Amino acid sequence: MARQREAWDLGAGRALAPADPDVTLSVVVPFYNPGDALAPTLARLAAVLDATGHTYEVIAVSDGSTDGSERTVVGLHPRVRVDVADRNRGKGAALRRGFAQSRGSYVAFIDADGDICPSHVPAYLEAAMVGGHPVVYADKRHHESVNPSTTKRRVISWTFSTVVTTLFAVEARDTQTGCKVLHRDALAAVFPYLREEGFALDLELFVALGQAGRTGSLGMPVAINERLAGSTISTGSIVRTLKDTLRVFGRCHVGRAYAPARTGTPPAGVASLHPHRTEAPHGAVGAADAA
Repeated sequence: MARQREAWDLGAGRALAPADPDVTLSVVVPFYNPGDALAPTLARLAAVLDATGHTYEVIAVSDGSTDGSERTVVGLHPRVRVDVADRNRGKGAALRRGFAQSRGSYVAFIDADGDICPSHVPAYLEAAMVGGHPVVYADKRHHESVNPSTTKRRVISWTFSTVVTTLFAVEARDTQTGCKVLHRDALAAVFPYLREEGFALDLELFVALGQAGRTGSLGMPVAINERLAGSTISTGSIVRTLKDTLRVFGRCHVGRAYAPARTGTPPAGVASLHPHRTEAPHGAVGAADAA
């Protein structure tokens, strides 16, 4: 397989284009070696979205998976397609690949491991549509949330939230829980400035939205289920995320990299791309064609 273009380069093509009027919602599902958890998660997601009556697409992005999990969704649903990256780069890179291909007036993303029920996606979509929020996000700290996480995970979450509160002035109390719905205009305003390839992409998204003046984010309750796949929390991932967070801090407060988002000034190089490109990037296949 030919090497994929840089994720942000790919992303600057489609995410800045107008929405397809025939697609209300695009849902990006990044995954890396999820094993047997992928197919049931996507099946439940398609089922709850079918029930809404909204037109939608699901873009499942393999971040260089090596377990063949993309083959488990062959023929799963006509509105589910799979995009396969040729190497592992991180959740943020996978999300940006998916954002680049999205066509909906709203763009959502949810983790593939099954710990968050897909029924939250249409609920958050409805809240975004009715309330006019630029982003509706899963908030584990909401008083109605159900979170059976281990003590270790709770401590990690609390520590990271404390770091974020100390370093950044973001609206979101919980930047990292993996379910969010964004208005396409809000995504388009900040997408050219996103650079993170790992878990810190979630944080970077809120930082860039704040810099762009896109306020009014809404946190909603989330029910965390028992994880169907293995945990992605490890000492290495924690260290990487903290390093990435400091990089976002430097980009925000030292380099002022997100400040131009308020005026809509594109980063260097974006104008030379093709913002209205509509063809699918190399590596994108429908569920029925996945091999």
